[in-house]
Formats: sequence, C-alpha cells, structure tokens
Amino acid sequence: MDEVDEVVWMVRGAWVSLCVRAMCELGIVDVLDEPRDLQELAELTASNQATLARLLRVLVDLGLLSVEDGRFAATSRGEVLGVSHPSGVRNLALMQTVLPNLTAWQHLSDAVRRGGAVFEDLHGVTSWNWLAAHPEDEVVFNAAMARRSALQVAAIRAAHDLSSARVLVDVGGGEGAMLVGLLSDQPELRGIVADRAPVATAATTALAEAGMGDRAHGESSDFFAEVPSGGDVYLLSNVLHDWDDAAATTILRTVRAAMQPDARLLLVENVLDAPGRTAPQQRDVHLVDLHMLVMFGARERTQAEYDSLLVAAGFAPSRLSPSPNTWNVLASQPAS
Repeated sequence: MDEVDEVVWMVRGAWVSLCVRAMCELGIVDVLDEPRDLQELAELTASNQATLARLLRVLVDLGLLSVEDGRFAATSRGEVLGVSHPSGVRNLALMQTVLPNLTAWQHLSDAVRRGGAVFEDLHGVTSWNWLAAHPEDEVVFNAAMARRSALQVAAIRAAHDLSSARVLVDVGGGEGAMLVGLLSDQPELRGIVADRAPVATAATTALAEAGMGDRAHGESSDFFAEVPSGGDVYLLSNVLHDWDDAAATTILRTVRAAMQPDARLLLVENVLDAPGRTAPQQRDVHLVDLHMLVMFGARERTQAEYDSLLVAAGFAPSRLSPSPNTWNVLASQPAS
C-alpha cells in the first residue's frame, strides 16, 4: 500500500466505524451461533437480502466475518462485537458513533482553533445533559464505561493494598462495576458509589443484583458540591479527564473536604507520560484526548499536570505505580 492508499484508508475511517455500528444494530454476530447463509441472516436480522449482502462483504473484508460455501460465520475479531462478549466493545461502538458525538467530531478544527469544546454550542446542552435526556443512550454510555472496570480493578490491585480499608467511596462511579470488582475478594470492605441521583439508584440495584446489597450502595451526590464523608479510600476513575482544569480542581476540593487526614485518594486515568505503552496504545490515548476536547473542552494529562491540580486542591503530589495494563493509578493523600 503506497502513501496515497494509506491516506485514503484513513479517510474511509468514519465509514468503517459506521459499518461496525450497523453490524451491532442488526445483531449480526448474535445470530451467528452457527454458520448461516444469506437468506437465514436476512430473515434473522429483518434485512433486505440484497443490501445485507453488500454489508456482509465489507464485514468480511474487515476480518469481522468469514464466508465459506456461501455460509457466514463470525471470526474471533467479530465475536468481540457480540452482546454477551465480556469486553463490552459493542457498547463502545454504539456510544462513540451516536450522531451528536459524530457531529461534534466533525467540528474538531473549530475546537482546535478556539481551544475548547464544541458539543454544547452545536447541541444547546452539555454532553452530560444530553445523556440525561436520552436514557437509552445513557444506558449504553454507562455500559461502555463499565467495560473498562476489570482492567482498572487490576491496576488498582497491583498498585495498592486495600486490605486495611473499611469504606471505599467511588466518586462518579457509574453503576458500580468498579466497586463490584474491588469488593469481590475483600469481604470486610464496604463501598459507596457517589453519582447523580438516577445513576446512584441504578448502582444500588446493580450492586444488589451482584450480591453486594448488604455492603455497598449508591448515594446521590454532586461532586462539585459534596460527596459522602467517612471513607478510608476515595476513588476517582476516569472522572478528571472529562473536565477542564478549573472544574477538575473543584471536584478534587470537594473530595478533599470529605476526607479525613489519613484517608487516601486514588486517581485512575491514562496518564500521558506513563511508561510502558505500545505505539498503538499511545495512539489510542491521544485520540481519546481529542475526544475529551470536542466533547467537554477537557484533556488527558501528564503526571505533573495531575499533580498541579492535586496540590491546588489541598493534596500532596501523587505517586505513580507500575501498571499491569494501560491504566494508571495515581495515589495521593491530604497535604499535611
């Protein structure tokens, strides 16, 4: 492939993403519990046979499906997009290709020129308010965020011993997937998910369904105003990268106000200058950084940049621990 072909392939990137979305919306992987021919697939996905054939051949080209003797099967790559796949990538595919997000990305050049978000200008509301007004999309968003929890839990466990902790407060913890992972092998640890009222309610339900209703629950909180006090460990996972420096500092001050002097703070983020990432992993972090720009006017940060926020909010500079994966854990405590 020469340089022109390589760039043309990049230009087609949006089309590829939307082919993946269509594959998820039609549930193609989910009906391929066995190889099926075109007629069967058309019936099972309620699709026009001729036009489905055109999508299927692209999915074969992308290595998501294989075809032999006229019968289609999901490849191991394609299986990643199934509803029941543990990676949850299907939710990510649907979340990142929803129209308002795509529209915001179309104005990336405006965001670069102005140095700020474009989502609210384009849609009249913040991304968070848009999600709150579209509960079906918010469910997909929360599921897409929860898909990261296993890796983040592994990073936390590798970095910190929580055996002496009694109460963990997961600030902005969504529906509790992170808390389930952290409490699963520590029966003495209790937890609180502090999030917006409807999310906290969903977290309480999810925690109960996971068998942890006697040890964990959600509490309605606004991390710009107040979060639950009394925790030994406070967790902010993928929260600060959603906000600009001023807002992130306010969040940290709110958490600091709830903490006792001996409590600990753990930040889980993709730290820009953390060692050990491959080139594709670093590229992904850089793309997410641009997503933070167009959606929220926010950013990924280096350790020094996180430390600047922490110190301004009354914390000590952080300690960055080695990670078993791409997620990084920055530990801090109230400044003495």
